[in-house]
Amino acid sequence: MNVFILFCVFLPIISIMSVWLVMRNKANETNKRTEVLLAAIEKNSDLDIEDLIRKMNPKPKATKERLMNRLLWGLVFIAIGASTLLSDIYHVYTTGGVIGPVDLFTSGCLLLIGISFVAVFFISKRMLAKEIEAEEKKALEK
Repeated sequence: MNVFILFCVFLPIISIMSVWLVMRNKANETNKRTEVLLAAIEKNSDLDIEDLIRKMNPKPKATKERLMNRLLWGLVFIAIGASTLLSDIYHVYTTGGVIGPVDLFTSGCLLLIGISFVAVFFISKRMLAKEIEAEEKKALEK
């Protein structure tokens, strides 16, 4: 019954709320940029708007940075999954009970998510090696 409530009630609510918060945050950022641009145009009509827009927009992350972020999250998920699994095993060892299916499922999912992030890191690293080298050369030229 608890698993049913978790997956059928709380999980959809949490996912809907997280999507709503992300979309609201992006809309607020866009509105703030628009207000700043309108205020700059009103105060100074001979302003180079394209240069201002370029400076206001965040720079996209480099390919290497995105790959390292995947590796980081993969290792974090593996650490959390392994620690919860070891905690469950220790609990079984000390109390003589059994590992519950929800605990085993959670630990397994966290471990698999971490392993998939690490696998994506290595696969992407091999596939995007030329692009990473080009970005590094471009950064060295600046």
